[in-house]
Amino acid sequence: MDIRHFLTASRALIVAGKGGVGKSVVSKALATVATEAGLSVLHVEIDGKETTPLPDSRVDSLALSAGAALGEYLQGRGLGIITRQLDRLGIVDLVASTAPGIDDLLVLGKIKQLVRDDPHDVIIIDGPAAGHAVDLLRSPRTLKRTVRGGPIAQQADDVLAMFSDPSRLRVTLVTKPAVTPVSELVETAQEVTGTLGLHLSPVVMNGIHAGVPAGAAASTEPEIMRAAAYVAERHSAEEAAIDALASMLPGPQLRVRHHLATGADLVTLVAGDLRDAIGGLA
Repeated sequence: MDIRHFLTASRALIVAGKGGVGKSVVSKALATVATEAGLSVLHVEIDGKETTPLPDSRVDSLALSAGAALGEYLQGRGLGIITRQLDRLGIVDLVASTAPGIDDLLVLGKIKQLVRDDPHDVIIIDGPAAGHAVDLLRSPRTLKRTVRGGPIAQQADDVLAMFSDPSRLRVTLVTKPAVTPVSELVETAQEVTGTLGLHLSPVVMNGIHAGVPAGAAASTEPEIMRAAAYVAERHSAEEAAIDALASMLPGPQLRVRHHLATGADLVTLVAGDLRDAIGGLA
């Protein structure tokens, strides 16, 4: 598949996954792939806590929090001076998290605005870990049950409309080839698509180890044989997890190898695997 077509099928991708599966690295790698394909990219970090650097300086970045979204909303209504005074006192963040779900709706409202108005070709969003990501995506429906009218209800309706339109937003779920992460991803996928009404892009299967090298498999050295047996067992378990995901959640997978690098070097290597995987899609 053409990489540009794949990455621009939606205005924005939210990358989500359980902690430890490499979600943030994958989001940066997707941004890198998009930039290398000639697309202009905005990479958004929700709460802005991720420190892994982007290897490509052409990727624009934005740290997004509920407090910042509320502050921008108030400034847009001519309350800039008051907002700055409240922000210095820490009151903006307090107000943004006063009612359950308000903080998440503020973040989603900002994403909706970016999807509508941002000039970049594609927006890659590094979402929260899977549990919080589901809470984030639930927030419009949660608030709709308690708020019947006014700007909050309208914002919730607008966000839900965005959820239902795959040309505006899709979710990219990331997992590792192990039983528990795969099971959790399937549960998340079922809620995201069934209950919440969003659309998925292909799942990223991250951190796949190589099998036993041919030379090691033929060795008669005891230590090498033990190491080869361990690698073979791990490879078999990972293949079983990959097959289980394909059975429970049919559809294409973007497979990424396990790499020993860190930081920007790791992002670059993962980007290479993703580029190959996307190119291999039908």
